[in-house]
Amino acid sequence: MIKLLRMAVFLLVLSAEIYLVVLLGENFRAFNHFSYFTVLSNVFAACVALLGVFSPVSAQLRGAAVLYMGTTGVVYWLLLRGIDVQTPSYANWVLHTIVPILVVVEWLLAPEKTRRAWIWLSFPLAYLTYTLVRGPIVGWYPYPFMDPRSNGYGEVLLACVFVAVVFGVLAYAVSWAGNKLVQNRSLSLSRN
Repeated sequence: MIKLLRMAVFLLVLSAEIYLVVLLGENFRAFNHFSYFTVLSNVFAACVALLGVFSPVSAQLRGAAVLYMGTTGVVYWLLLRGIDVQTPSYANWVLHTIVPILVVVEWLLAPEKTRRAWIWLSFPLAYLTYTLVRGPIVGWYPYPFMDPRSNGYGEVLLACVFVAVVFGVLAYAVSWAGNKLVQNRSLSLSRN
């Protein structure tokens, strides 16, 4: 069951990415495409899922994938839903909703103990730095809430603080849920 779920995650992300590349055709810009946190988090989660089909993957990598996908879903539904981010509906639905849900469900069905969940936050911080440095150089930002040209850096700061809080809360929740579910499973096995 878990391996099928992991394979489904991989195949859904692969199908959405192929769909986007084909649909965009000559308008596809690899550097911009891979500058979306959504794309990076989905590709990362798909790779972790595929590896997990064939061999064990560290709890730290799995936890990071869950955090990034959970945040992708939450940020989309709270900040980006209804905003045109130029993603066709199939890919939008798969990358922002279906895969985040499946990755979280997979974690809950096959939890693992994790430590130092704060390490997971290094990638989003690097992503934020990359985006805010690259944006003025190329004149393009992947998300409206990260673009200071509209409402200034104050608005960007507020949005980034909000997203950072989401990341922090979800990192704690992913780690806590994994640790608690493993502990509960161990207790129930010891009683039997």
